Amino acid sequence: MTDTHEVLKTPKSISLLGIMVLILASSFYMYEFVLQVSMGVMTGDLMRDLNIDAAGVGLVSAFYYYAYTPMQLPAGLLYDRFGPRALLTMAVTVCAVGAFLFSLAQGALPVAFGRFFMGIGSAFAFIGSLVLLTRWFPARHFAMLAGLVQLMSSVGALFGEAPLAAAVERFGWRHTIFFLGVLGLGLALLIWWVVRNGPNGNATSAQHSKDMSEDSLSELRRLKFVCKQSQTWLLGLYSFCSWAPILVFPSLWGIPFLVQMYGVSTTKASFICSMAWVGVGLGSPLIGIWSERIQRRCLPLFVASFIGFIAMMAVLYFHHLPLWVVYLGLLLIGLSAAGQSLSFALVRDNNPTATVGTAIGFNNMMVVAGGALFQPLVGLMLRFLWDGNIQNGVPVYQITSYQIAITVLPISYIVGMIISAKFLKESYCRLHQNNAS
Repeated sequence: MTDTHEVLKTPKSISLLGIMVLILASSFYMYEFVLQVSMGVMTGDLMRDLNIDAAGVGLVSAFYYYAYTPMQLPAGLLYDRFGPRALLTMAVTVCAVGAFLFSLAQGALPVAFGRFFMGIGSAFAFIGSLVLLTRWFPARHFAMLAGLVQLMSSVGALFGEAPLAAAVERFGWRHTIFFLGVLGLGLALLIWWVVRNGPNGNATSAQHSKDMSEDSLSELRRLKFVCKQSQTWLLGLYSFCSWAPILVFPSLWGIPFLVQMYGVSTTKASFICSMAWVGVGLGSPLIGIWSERIQRRCLPLFVASFIGFIAMMAVLYFHHLPLWVVYLGLLLIGLSAAGQSLSFALVRDNNPTATVGTAIGFNNMMVVAGGALFQPLVGLMLRFLWDGNIQNGVPVYQITSYQIAITVLPISYIVGMIISAKFLKESYCRLHQNNAS
């Protein structure tokens, strides 16, 4: 492999423009999370207005991930090839178009297509933020700043829970999602105006690399290099197991579960679930700081999965807990998901600069695959376990049905603990030899 550290140098210092660039890219990540979790606060409305059941809601919601998940690899390759500015601008615009389609749709299939467009655009958000982070900031700050980027996703998810539920209750889901589309167009204009691909201006990776030999890495060679590493797959599986509980519980099925379990309103249940995003926001930078301080990656990853397992078991299977304990449980579930953000620091450690975008894309594909797989799976299991009860035109599912259907989440945490304890290779926070500057 051609050594690229002379071509794509890691910055030595932080600039004001770099901070502005990262804020805007992270704002897109925040925006896409509002879109991503929005389904959770309107499950009842969609069942009633579109005449579908839990399986239908799970399938419609999963269309977001059917686009998002496979787009991660192309997104990483495109960032390595063309740079973030144009790709981010187009991606936000596609998200906005998806929001418009969703809000104007008159049936389940058109709504699903709207979710699909949102997923296509959103696929570029997190990767773009991390790619810009590698270009604008010194490598020693990566774990902490990646955690701060993840914090923006938590802010977006918080807005997508209780505040969005209140907006849907007041204005209806169609008007609320349409307004999100308008916000997306405004963000796209700001990104095009401010963001630059790197400290040297608008040069893309390909332009930076024009003096490299014909042996330079093509997109296919970058992908092969990343995929042939066993650690790529093991870390991807850990990331899948770490983030799937967030995509399944607070993002979608946790809200109707809490409504049924505790008899609270949808807005109240949304507020409880939003504690998970507070946990993600707090935990993501903290786990990065802890990792850097102890110069370890795998131990924090194991601890994160262990905390998630204990908290999920308590919330799911202990009946009639005081609500403050449920709040705490959701907070701990969010804290445990911070392991997903630290996994990208290990990706950064293990890959040279020329392939880091591709490697990040692969790992993020595994992160979000849990939504594509488990959201509809839980919905199908709820349909299978349904006793035929309907209230106000909406199917109602028993608590035990939810508990059985969501069993996949504690299992995911167990798998994550095993992988982080036995199979992941510790990097000791040291960069790949071709990635250091």
